[in-house]
Amino acid sequence: MINIEHLDFAVGRFALSNVCLRVEPSEYFVMLGPTGSGKTLLIECLAGLNRIDSGKVEIAGEDVTHVEPRLRRVGYLPQDYALFPHLTVRDNIAFGLGRRKSLSAKEAERRLQHMMQTVGVSHLEDRLPHKLSGGEKQRVALARALAVEPDVLLLDEPVSALDEHTRDGICRELKRLQRETGTTTIHVCHNFAEMLAVADRVGIIQQGTVLQVGTPSDVLERPASRQVAEFVRAGNLFTAEAEPDDQFVRLSCENGIDLTAEMPEFLKVENQVHNPALEGDDDNGPPMVSAMVRPENIRLHAAACEDASPDDGATTLKGTIAEVVHLGPLVEVTVECKGKTDQPIRLLASLGKNQFAELNVAAGDSAVMSISHADVHVMQD
Repeated sequence: MINIEHLDFAVGRFALSNVCLRVEPSEYFVMLGPTGSGKTLLIECLAGLNRIDSGKVEIAGEDVTHVEPRLRRVGYLPQDYALFPHLTVRDNIAFGLGRRKSLSAKEAERRLQHMMQTVGVSHLEDRLPHKLSGGEKQRVALARALAVEPDVLLLDEPVSALDEHTRDGICRELKRLQRETGTTTIHVCHNFAEMLAVADRVGIIQQGTVLQVGTPSDVLERPASRQVAEFVRAGNLFTAEAEPDDQFVRLSCENGIDLTAEMPEFLKVENQVHNPALEGDDDNGPPMVSAMVRPENIRLHAAACEDASPDDGATTLKGTIAEVVHLGPLVEVTVECKGKTDQPIRLLASLGKNQFAELNVAAGDSAVMSISHADVHVMQD
């Protein structure tokens, strides 16, 4: 449905650089990145509001790179909603319909009534925007964008101005509407909970470059690089020397601990022929890689627990609980342990509230951490 090839667009000293992206028909795609990463610039390029420097944009198989915005069949919901202050809810939603000369008055009215009912604003049709709440404004802006039945819906931080409770409700509504209409949607945001609530797939963008595209679980659990891992708050990140060992790789981490991981593709022998930099030699030593272990994948035991012995192939680390933070249904536990160096190492484990209660431990107690090789993710940087 949406195909972007080698898109470049510069504004001052900032630039979108060599952006390549494909969004499938009826997909709910989230572009996730920090403030200033280029998210808004990218969807403005899709909407035709920015004339790109080079590259190509296709929508529904048509090259729209040089097509003006009103002919792209794109619905666009800007971050500030951009409602017309002098028009009622009804007239705001009907604005785009009135510009479609091919629509009869009867069909335009049918679409208008359907959209007001679908997003739940029929009772507000005679109100002006300044008399609406933030959530109501968002619904009106969404109805206006969907009323023209676009091929593509572009949402720029659609719930960033809302409180958490309202945001969660609107996200559920967005996902429901997208499923009902089948409209291919790109949703820009910087919030992980928001992304998880709606995304079929997600793209990570930083400094104008798309770093990774995949399902939410792909990006969170198997980031493509250390840069992505840091952005998705991987929790426990290491720099390590990698020593291949059959189907596994032994990691000697700079902070003084050793881990075992499954052999990643880029370190396999058959790939090293094409990537000599990873082979290592007498001068350079073993290749350096980044590794991560998500906090929820660290199994924590009380030191005296009979189950503290790890599964086969797991790494065992002994330490002292330094901090316990309760986060509603989750508990984050920081464990301080000693590696091969004198500098203590802090690792973060995340447990369910009931699971933590069963451990019956507190700050200052000894603990044992168990890390399975399957939960250690190795990245090439």
